[in-house]
This record gives sequence, C-alpha cells and structure tokens, in this order.
Amino acid sequence: MKKKNILAILILLTFFAVVVSFLVDKPQKKTEKKETTLSLIKPREPETEKYIEKTIDNKDYELNVVNLGDKVKRGEGLLFKDGSLYVLDSKNNQLVILDENYELKEKIGKTGNAALEFQHPTGITSDEDGNLYILDSGNKRVQILDSELKFVKEMAFKIRDSSPDVMFNHIAVDSSKTIHLAGNTIEYPGIYTLDSSGKQTYTFDYFVGSVFNKDGKVYAINFGDVMGENEKEHDYGYQTGKNFFMTIENNKLKILSELSYGLYTHSFLVTEDKLILDSGLFQAVSFFNLKGKYESTLKKYPENKKQSDSHITLVNEKIILSNSLDGKLIEYSPKK
Repeated sequence: MKKKNILAILILLTFFAVVVSFLVDKPQKKTEKKETTLSLIKPREPETEKYIEKTIDNKDYELNVVNLGDKVKRGEGLLFKDGSLYVLDSKNNQLVILDENYELKEKIGKTGNAALEFQHPTGITSDEDGNLYILDSGNKRVQILDSELKFVKEMAFKIRDSSPDVMFNHIAVDSSKTIHLAGNTIEYPGIYTLDSSGKQTYTFDYFVGSVFNKDGKVYAINFGDVMGENEKEHDYGYQTGKNFFMTIENNKLKILSELSYGLYTHSFLVTEDKLILDSGLFQAVSFFNLKGKYESTLKKYPENKKQSDSHITLVNEKIILSNSLDGKLIEYSPKK
C-alpha cells in the first residue's frame, strides 16, 4: 500500500513539473511600441513624395567664408535692415551691428536679465514699423527695440517642454504684432504665439521647423515628420519626411505648396518670386519658386557648419548664413 501511495505521489509530482515547465517556457506575446507618423496637416495627404531626381548646380554665385574675428564669437540670428547687418552673438550675449562690408558699427548688451541684457539670444526679426524683436531664449522672453535701438518692452513666455536643452531658434511677427516662436520643442512640437497683450498660445501641433515674416505675413516650413510612440507622455521624435511651405492665417497653418521630400530646412527666406532655403539635405542653399518647384542649388558650404542653429538673410544681393560653431559667416555673392 505504501509503495502504491509513493508511486502515485511521484506521478503527480512529475505531472506538475511538466505543467510548470510548459508555463515557464511558453512564449509570451511581446508588447511592441507602435511608432506612427503624426499629421502636421489634417487630414494627411496621400503618401506620395516629391523627390529631387537631379540636382541642378547654380554657378552664378561664389562661396566665401567671412571671418569676423573678435566681433562675433558665436553668431546665430541674422537680420539685414536699412544698411545694417544685425548679428546675435549667443556666446557674448550681444547684439552686434555691422555695415554692409562687415565692419563693426556698434555692440549692444551683455550677459544678464535686465533690459538690453541677454542669455543666449537666438533669433531676430523686425515688424513693418521698424521695431526689432530679439528672441532672448535663455531668459525666456522677447525684447522689443524701436528703430533707434532703444528698449521698448519685454514679453515673457513659458516653454512647456521640460528639457533644459530645448529652446526656440526662430521668431516672426505679423501685421497685428503677434509674435510666432518656433524651433527645437520636440516634447511639445508646435508653434508658440504671443499676441500684443502678452497672451501666449501653444498651437499648430506636430510642427518642428522655422518661421519667417515678410510684409506683415508669417511663413513656415517644417523640418520633417514628427513621429510618436506615446502622445500622452509626449514621447516624440522627428525624421525625414514631407516638407511644406505654409503661411499662418486666422491662427491656422495653410499650405501654399509642397516642397521636395526630406529637405531638412533649417532656415529660409521669402522673396517676391523665390524661396531661398538652407537645406541640410544638400548642405547648401537651394532655390525653389513659390509654387514649390525646385530650381537650383549653390555650392556646398564648409563641413564644419552647424546646421541646426543656422540663420539666413540677404545683404543686398548676397546670401548670408550664420555658423554658431565659430562665429564666421558663410557668404554667397553673385559673380560679376
């Protein structure tokens, strides 16, 4: 009897061991994060891409690197206005004013948080009345100067993104004096606006890119596609994708044209008939017409140019880009 009991117990133990082994070794379903493209334009257009099949070399310009010496240590924001080139020096925390030949006219500001003091200024623009708007990123404010470069007021803003490295790079202002801020705000991708009363609005979801104003209108070009795994946790990134040339009307983004795929536009200009883009794809300046048709590309700029902090402006007929790595300017001048 005892032997039978022992045998029964052994059989039961063997059975349970097999069951436990099966449960442990049974493959478990993996929960994979699903990364999806978040639509900048809703509804998203059909997945067709406009590629540049052949680069057209533009040989009408010559490339020069302008060494500013001690005038500028780390140039970022650029603006040419009334015969003066305004350069934001984000290392010395100054507004540097040069003439058309890059000779020093004046330096304004120092490190601090009072009027006409700066902490990492990144972007600059002007309105139709000639006032200057300086994006004082480190102090999280915009300083407004009149046409005589006298301080008028400041407008503070808040960044929803928690990362200390996140800051706005680009600024534009429309005819109603509403300020638009854009740049590397990937946790909360979008364009931030400040109206003339200082009211801040976070809008234009899933936008990462640059803005530019001309004749009271604000234009925008996105950097690429914003990708998300968890919108509730603001787990975003961005990658090569569709590029749109847009304007902002009635607090909405409106597509003016679709550009070529994957341009990585870091900054741009709008002229009467052209778009002039600093393209990370080509590592050079490229021309498009306002309908989004590719026209040509200039000679590649030096490899040591830091693209993400790049700004662009026109000095008469010359195209000027900033380079925050060494303070030098990249100049494309028309051949004579």
